[in-house]
Amino acid sequence: MDGVCHWLCEDDYESGPFQPCLVSFYLSNEVFFITPILSDVDDCFDVEASWINLAVLNGSITLISFHVDTTTFYISILGELGIKESWTRLFNIGPLPYIHRPIGVGTKGEIFFTRKDKELAWFDLRTQMMEKLGYKARYPNCRITIYKENILPIGDITL
Repeated sequence: MDGVCHWLCEDDYESGPFQPCLVSFYLSNEVFFITPILSDVDDCFDVEASWINLAVLNGSITLISFHVDTTTFYISILGELGIKESWTRLFNIGPLPYIHRPIGVGTKGEIFFTRKDKELAWFDLRTQMMEKLGYKARYPNCRITIYKENILPIGDITL
C-alpha cells in the first residue's frame, strides 16, 4: 500500500510475553515501523480459537479478527503507524453462529468464509448483507488470496 509493506507478527518486547503487532516496511527508505495491536485481539494468533487478517478498506489499513467462541468479527482501522492507540474499532459483527471460519478478505469490503455446512459465503461490509455463493468448500482450511496482475518489470522478469 503506497510503497509500504505490512504484515502481522508477534514481538517479545524485552523478553516479556509475546505481543501481536503490525510491522510496516517503507520500500523507499528501508525503514521499519512497529505498531502494537489492540489487546482484545491478543489471542488471534491461536488458529484454533480465532482468525486475524490485514486488509485495505477505503484506503486504510484494517485489522479484521474473528473469535470462534463468540462467532463475532471485530474490524478496526489504523490511524497512524507506530501508535497503538490510533486503532479505531469500526464494527462488531455477530454473533454469526453458522460460520465455521473466515477464509479471506476481498478488495471491496467483503469477508469470505465457510459456513458450518461447508457452504462458501461472503459478508459485504458496505451493505451489511450476507450471501451464499452456491459452492461447497472441498478443504476445511482453504484460503482466498487477492491476485493483482502487474505488467511492470522486476529486473528481467515481467510479472
